[in-house]
Amino acid sequence: MGLLDRIEEEESVEETPVEKPKQEKEKKPRRSRRSKAAKSEDTPVATAEKPRKNPKKSKKPRDRVDRSLTGDFEKAGMAAFSFRRLIDFIANIGWSVPILGLTMFGTNSDFTWFLLGGMCITVLNTIVLPVQFGRTLGNFTTRTAFVRHTGKQPFAGFHLLKAMFLPFIVAGLFGLQMAVSYSDDTNIVLLIICMVCLLIVIAEIVIGRIRKGDRQGLWESVFLGVYLVKHVSSGESSGWLKRLESSGDFFESKGWGVDKEGEESDES
Repeated sequence: MGLLDRIEEEESVEETPVEKPKQEKEKKPRRSRRSKAAKSEDTPVATAEKPRKNPKKSKKPRDRVDRSLTGDFEKAGMAAFSFRRLIDFIANIGWSVPILGLTMFGTNSDFTWFLLGGMCITVLNTIVLPVQFGRTLGNFTTRTAFVRHTGKQPFAGFHLLKAMFLPFIVAGLFGLQMAVSYSDDTNIVLLIICMVCLLIVIAEIVIGRIRKGDRQGLWESVFLGVYLVKHVSSGESSGWLKRLESSGDFFESKGWGVDKEGEESDES
């Protein structure tokens, strides 16, 4: 029986499974926060540099342009200033006053030729003479001229705009009448034009009051400083221009538009 017992022991040994040792998983070492921080410090981060904005340059205040009258020019006196205005008013629109007066009294006369002659004088005084010589009939009779602060004559349109003062008043009053009786049939464009004319008249009056000392109005300011100065003839004129120049001698002999002795030319 000893042999049988040995065989059974061997079989039992073979049947019992041999337990394999469990392989332990390799644990990854944890990175400490300090090591991460140190690594981030070691590796430089490429950051896009923002373009620096140019510092704003401080604007220098503009130097105020001196538009006072300079050079060898002498301002005309108050007598010449007023008489020139009167002559230009008569030449521009004053000739129509008798026609309006006679028409209001119911006269049925034909004023066609008178109107044509007056319009020719207006065109001559506001367009022809300013374009050709830079002066008006009022300037010739008072021996004056308009010059800018630079010593040059203003644009010829300056004389035309100054002659439009009374027409601007008429257009402005007509615009007020249209505004009072406003309706759906009112012409908006015509109303706007008339109101602009009224604003021009108001601006002329206000600026004339403010700059009374320099005798500067709206258009003198718009054209950057225009002054009425005394004009000395060169004596080289001939023909009808010479007659215009000599008209100053006639009015001077009458004492019209002549400044009194001792009167300052720049006095308002």
